[in-house]
Amino acid sequence: MLTDAEIKKLIRCPKRIIEAAPRKGMGDDKKSVFIQRKNLKLLSEDEKHRFDVFIRHHSMLIEQFSLGLNFKSDDRQIGNITLLRFNGAHGQSDWSKDGHYSAFHIHRISEALLAGGIYEPREIEITERYSTFDSAINEFLRYINLMNITEYFPHADKQMLLFEREE
Repeated sequence: MLTDAEIKKLIRCPKRIIEAAPRKGMGDDKKSVFIQRKNLKLLSEDEKHRFDVFIRHHSMLIEQFSLGLNFKSDDRQIGNITLLRFNGAHGQSDWSKDGHYSAFHIHRISEALLAGGIYEPREIEITERYSTFDSAINEFLRYINLMNITEYFPHADKQMLLFEREE
């Protein structure tokens, strides 16, 4: 079982991309011609933790996207857990009580969810941290403390944050 402090530490620990598919740009999704995708394999700087990142973006409905960080644990009790997901606006406001489907939002996993046997990041925060797919990528990659961003996302350094955020 992961505690909230451990979850936060995993999200914020320095990481490096060790593999990207495709290496440059986005690739086509086999299930839909409208979805572009990219998958990353990450390793923590101390080489103790492995992660996957998934990036999905709808090419026609530009506010529909999902960026997620999966922790890949060797502990069978923990397994693979999506710790964090940044989403765009992807639906009608009446699909959810809080209206998050029609707003940019962040999903997080928590100790309480895991203790209840829920392994989906269901804690939801409506956010103004980003307002486009590109700004979401920049915010997400910095938020998860990715050290070699510009090797794989050369334009990421063009959109620096005005203020550093603590969390």
